[in-house]
Amino acid sequence: MSLFFSSTLQPACVDCVLFVKRSHRNHCEDADCTLRPTSWSSLELPKISVITPTRNAALDLSETIESVACQSFTDREFIVVDGGSTDGTVALLQQHGYVIDRWISEPDDGVYDAINKGIDLSTGEWLYFLGAGDELADESVLERVWECGMRNAERGTRPEGSGSPLRFESVERGVHPLFLYGDVIWGESGQRYDGRFSKLKLCRQNICHQAIFYHRSLFDRFGKFDTQYEVCADWAFNLRCFADPVVRPTRLSTVVARFKGGGLSSSVQDEFLANREGLIRGLGWRYWALYRVKQALKFRRRTFPLKPTDGLG
Repeated sequence: MSLFFSSTLQPACVDCVLFVKRSHRNHCEDADCTLRPTSWSSLELPKISVITPTRNAALDLSETIESVACQSFTDREFIVVDGGSTDGTVALLQQHGYVIDRWISEPDDGVYDAINKGIDLSTGEWLYFLGAGDELADESVLERVWECGMRNAERGTRPEGSGSPLRFESVERGVHPLFLYGDVIWGESGQRYDGRFSKLKLCRQNICHQAIFYHRSLFDRFGKFDTQYEVCADWAFNLRCFADPVVRPTRLSTVVARFKGGGLSSSVQDEFLANREGLIRGLGWRYWALYRVKQALKFRRRTFPLKPTDGLG
């Protein structure tokens, strides 16, 4: 059974709303469809799409919904993709129609399949993925990211003034970054994760998806998340973004979300390690060679540790 609800784009034909066929919008003949090319210019598209995949997590999901509902930034849409829950999630989604612009409830093939469905449902310029149970850091975080991050990314400028709550790190004037990321607060520990990422750092650990805002064009450029990976498809996607000089991943000095955490971290690492060499090669031969050298040095130190007297002659 599949359920679909849209609070903002009706009336519209199913193919247009679901973006089942992106080319369909160019040829839609439904006179009442609000997504036809003739009505497209009058439809104000949101700047940010917040997408939440979930399954049987009604209690956690309610916290996520509230954190989106209280945002001061209103030029957004909120999409929930439910994997056919049986714990009251659908009733919760129905109760929050004033916050959730579109939701769908049907079986899926895992979290990345659900996220990909959310991408197809979205219309925002920037896409942000927030898990059930995760919360945005505060009521103004989307507004800050838009005003000091995305808007300046459009203009190719940096935020001015030392009093700015956000700043770009390592980005040139005139550059339009397509990948913005901040930090998250990790679980109950309160630990802030995890600063600026380089290509080499990304070879060792991933950026939390709760910290990242992807420009929509990235999914046209690279495709959606690769569902052959059960738990590290976002890591693989991030590596591709960092490898492409056009993308210009850029850090914003702010906490974006509170990440609830869970039991997947070891599984993510295991799957990444199993596919690491192929994924890292995508960064280019220089980073692959540097990575191999560092791995060799690490092995050398572990296998033949230096003694205090080594090198004294």
